[in-house]
Amino acid sequence: MSAQGLLVEIKKHLPLRVYGKGPVIELFRELGAFVDKKTPLQVTDVFRDTESGELVCFVSVEGKERVTAALANLKMDITHPLYRKVKNYREEVARAIASPQQDVNRSSFRVGDLYKK
Repeated sequence: MSAQGLLVEIKKHLPLRVYGKGPVIELFRELGAFVDKKTPLQVTDVFRDTESGELVCFVSVEGKERVTAALANLKMDITHPLYRKVKNYREEVARAIASPQQDVNRSSFRVGDLYKK
């Protein structure tokens, strides 16, 4: 599924309950919210970043703090209908970032490049 297709699917299921991974947890803690990997967060909107092509979510905790976080840094309940699609997306992003590239300049990588066919 393309990033754009996943974006459309996610918008149909908003708001979403998700859980943060490392960077998201740290960001909320810097804002003074006690958050750990088991704290439910809520995605209220999602968009595609124009620079990286990655899906970015507006995330809040207890309806108070609102930050943006890459979808790759969020986890969903295994029972959610989009769980497998989001998990596959996160794995694709992780593989693309970790793989050695022909071009020495890694700053030119765009997640959107994964979905150009």
